[in-house]
Amino acid sequence: MDEVEQQEKKLMEALTELLAEYGNYDPPRIRYEGDIQIPLDVDLKRQRTRRSNLASAFSRLMADDLGPPKRRSSWIK
Repeated sequence: MDEVEQQEKKLMEALTELLAEYGNYDPPRIRYEGDIQIPLDVDLKRQRTRRSNLASAFSRLMADDLGPPKRRSSWIK
């Protein structure tokens, strides 16, 4: 095993140990290009998406209730 592979293995072990303290994340993995990915738990992703969609729906409803924007007169009286 060369130095880069040893360093990579050591880093992954340290990350796995660190992430054991945080239950919201899945185990880290190394992508083919060498980037390290630490995915968020699938259930948490779904909850965040639902909250975002709900917030967007309320925002649209409130914007529709306001009606069209009022025009301001640019004339000085």
